Parts: sequence; structure tokens; C-alpha cells
Amino acid sequence: MRRLLSSTVAGLVLAIFLAQLVSTGTALYFLRAQMASIIHQGRTREVLDVRDDLLAAYYDGGGAELRQYIAARQGSADDPAIFIALLGNGPTLLNNLVQAPANVPSGNPARVKVTQQPQAPPIDALAVSSDLSDGSRLIVGTATESELHFDIAFAEAIGLTIALTVLIALSAALTLGYVISRRTHAIAETAEALAEGDFAARVPRENVGDGFDHLRRQMNLMAERIDVLVGELRGVAGSLAHDLRSPVARLSASIDTAAMKVPEGPAADALQLARQDADALEAMLTTALELSRLESATVADRRSLLDLGAVCADIAELYEPLAEQSGIELQCSTAKVEIRADREMVSRALSNLIDNAIKYGGDRIDVACYPAGDGGEVTVIDNGPGIAEADRARAVTRFSRLDNARTRPGAGLGLAMVAAVARLHGGKLDLSGRPDGQPGLVTVLHLPHG
Repeated sequence: MRRLLSSTVAGLVLAIFLAQLVSTGTALYFLRAQMASIIHQGRTREVLDVRDDLLAAYYDGGGAELRQYIAARQGSADDPAIFIALLGNGPTLLNNLVQAPANVPSGNPARVKVTQQPQAPPIDALAVSSDLSDGSRLIVGTATESELHFDIAFAEAIGLTIALTVLIALSAALTLGYVISRRTHAIAETAEALAEGDFAARVPRENVGDGFDHLRRQMNLMAERIDVLVGELRGVAGSLAHDLRSPVARLSASIDTAAMKVPEGPAADALQLARQDADALEAMLTTALELSRLESATVADRRSLLDLGAVCADIAELYEPLAEQSGIELQCSTAKVEIRADREMVSRALSNLIDNAIKYGGDRIDVACYPAGDGGEVTVIDNGPGIAEADRARAVTRFSRLDNARTRPGAGLGLAMVAAVARLHGGKLDLSGRPDGQPGLVTVLHLPHG
């Protein structure tokens, strides 16, 4: 989970989510401020209009006309949302008030506390006062309690809006993150397949015209170029191995002829060693040629249904005399695993695994075959020095001979051949250390059902 949260996609999703949440909150804040300002301006205008009407009545008929205007609730004075107080120069006249508010400023309306109903608590209001020429004072205002209701309703609307925004923003961010992650993983999987030697791998087409599509096209062009170059290189290597077989065969024949004509002695011994080297060179060329055919997939498809466990048991039985002669205990345990595979190729791969274990392992080899996933696995475990983790990837490449193998006969093609057979069948070859931590090498050949 920590790794997921620290990923680039998770960071992008979180950034998009927070950006949408902050932008929505900011828009709501300014909307609320704007609406509150409009409502305040409307109430201020309303209070000033009523005051101006009352002052017009005063200027027309004096204090008596104003009192009559207020008492009869004429004109705008009849608005139930408006309260009026007329103080001084006669009895106090109150309209929609229990008592006149105190400290009401003149000029522009300001917020005050007023009591409009007996036994009711004071409420917020907006009021303005005007001193009249006869010494009386006129107060006009309106209650702003409805603004509180507006704030409550707006807060409820904000809560609902934020909840919907969170849901929509989170869904949009997760969807965007999923799309980006899917497309980047598709490109990474193609790169991984190319790195493992599958030069036919390509990024799936989408043709949407964005940056990912551009990256896909360039990735596929690069893969096609690599495929062509590797194919040409394999062709050259295969042709070279094929062309060298005839000179090597003639060399072996010449050595045999010479060996028959020289008496026993140092010269005959030298010819014998030369014959062994020629045989090794011929075997190397044959293996290299077969490997080139496997990697170029130019071999005929001879796959058929076979019991991998039985094939494994047969190969182990063939190597038992060699293992016994070398002082190695070879144990084999197999189960029936039916797969579609090329028997000859699989037999060659298993032979290489056991042969490698005999050459470079210790005094015990355990071979096992069992069902795994949609196919089967063959494991060969020895108690030799093993292969360092840093050298395991190099050990399955062509002509790679590790330091502890340079004094032994071989061409460095055995594990490369096994890996090629595995790839041709859609499987893979894994190298690892022993699970019990003891020295040794574990080779696992995965083969799908096919």
C-alpha cells in the first residue's frame, strides 16, 4: 500500500483530486460572498427608499403628516418587513417594534439589534436614523433574520455540493489514473518482453493521436528495427556456424588420416588431443546452429501432447550412469504433467540442465517435475557453488562462461539453449539460489500446457 501511495500515478490522482476540491471550494466561497453582498445591497436600498418616502411625507406636511403616514401604514410604511420608530416631539410611535433600537447611526444603514415581538429575544436588523428639523428622530430598518436562514440553506447546499464534488472528482481522478497506468504498463510490458528476447512484442494500437500514441509508434518502430537487426545477426551467426561445419569435418577427417599413419608416441597423442578439440568445435557449431534456428523460429512445429514427467524421468535415467561414475547422487521425482511440446527440444533442454548440474554442481542433484499453473515445471537442484545473483542473467546468454566454468569443457550455450526452448514454447527459465540458504543452484523450467 505504501508503494502504491508513493507511485507517480497515485500522486497525480491525489493532485487532480485536491485541485478539483480546492477550485470547487474557492468558487463556492466567492459565490456565497457575491450573493450575500447582493442581498445586503438590496436591503440597504429598501431601507433607504422607505426612509426617503417618510422624509418626503415630513417635508410635505410636517411632523403631523409623518405621524399620520406611519400610523396609517401608508405607502412603503405598510411593508411588514420594515420597522419604523419616531422618537421625540410627541409620543413615541413604533411600527413593527416593541421598543426603539439604540445607537442607530445616520447616513447609511448599519446592523443593530431590535425586538419586534414581546418576550422574544432581540434579532439582527439593518437600520438608519434621521434627525428631523422639529427635534424628533426617525428610525427606519428591516430585520435580517432571513439572511441567517440563507446562510443555513447555503451551508447545506455547500455540504451537498462538496460531497458530490468529492465523489465526482475522486471518480474522475481514479479513472484518469487508471487510463494512464494502463497505457504506461502496456508500454512497459512491451519493453520488458523486448528485454527478455521477444522481439515480436509490440505496444497495442489505439490511434488516439496523443503523446502516448506517439510514444507507442516510436516504441514499435524501435522494436521493429531491433527485430530486423537481431534477425540479421542471427542469420549471420547461423550461416557462419553452418559454413564452418564442413571445414571442421574435413579437419577431423585429416586428423584421423594422420593418426592412422603415425606410430604411437607423442605425435599420436597430439593428434588425439587435436581430434578431441575438433569434436568439441563441431559440437559447438552444431549447438550454435540449432540455437540460431530456435531463436529465429525457423524450426518445424513438431509439438504434440506428451507427458513431461515421463520425459524428465527418461532423461534422468540416461544420466544416472554418468552421475554415478562422477560420484554424484542423482535423485528424480516426477508426476504426470501433460503439455503440448516438441519432445526433441524438451529432451535437449532437460539434458542440458542435468548435464550442467553434473559438470558444475556438487555431489547431489535433485530433479523433479510437477504440475504448476497452466502447465508444468521441471526443477534441477544441485549443491554446488551455484551462480551469483548478479551473474544469473548473463549465464543464460550465448557463449557466456562464468569464471568457475572456464576450466571445464563447454561452449557456454547450454543454458542459452534451454532458455530458447522455453521461449519457443511460451515458457521461461529461472535461476535462483537454494531456498534453504545452502550453496547450490536451482534451475526451474516453466512450460505452459500449450
